Amino acid sequence: MVRKKRDTSAKRESILDSAVDAFIEFGFEKTSMDLIADRANSSKRTVYNHFSSKESLIEEAFNRFLKSAFESKSIEYDPERSLEEQLGEFAEAKMRLTEDPRQLGLMRVTLNAFVTHPQMAERAVLFSDSQEDGLVTWLKKAAQDGRLNLSDPELAAESFWSLFSGTFFWPPIVRGPVKKQVGQKLKAEYIQLFLARYGKAR
Repeated sequence: MVRKKRDTSAKRESILDSAVDAFIEFGFEKTSMDLIADRANSSKRTVYNHFSSKESLIEEAFNRFLKSAFESKSIEYDPERSLEEQLGEFAEAKMRLTEDPRQLGLMRVTLNAFVTHPQMAERAVLFSDSQEDGLVTWLKKAAQDGRLNLSDPELAAESFWSLFSGTFFWPPIVRGPVKKQVGQKLKAEYIQLFLARYGKAR
């Protein structure tokens, strides 16, 4: 009789979610594996079966967050829709990252952990760099369609994200999310700035 391998993915996710909650509430340094096990209604041994340390836990939590963030920015180019509208969807995906209190809490505690554990920060950067930026693909298609004038899609994408990170990512980590009305005005302004540089009359 062949024994069916047990699916432990749900338990792993439960431990990860419990760890995130504990990190946000108590901070990275004050959170122990015992506390995480208690929060996850698991034994300490079970936690260690999935994660070798709390460092690996917070790295995995942050990587999961990054992967989800990149997936939310995988938007298909539509030749029938305005560039402003489509770029607005990319902008909204970026803006939502710091509008959710739990995600904002995770970013705060992770960045704080990176200060005292620079090796974790290095691995996070490598993981981020390995993810595909949907905006680059979108820009290439818009350029091929004759609607944008650009020779370096990667540079253009970096410019776009830098505009929004300077307002909707780094500052909110310190002082909280940007007010909705202000955010919408800035979003429209940044998109117009981007199109003033790369836009092309159809």
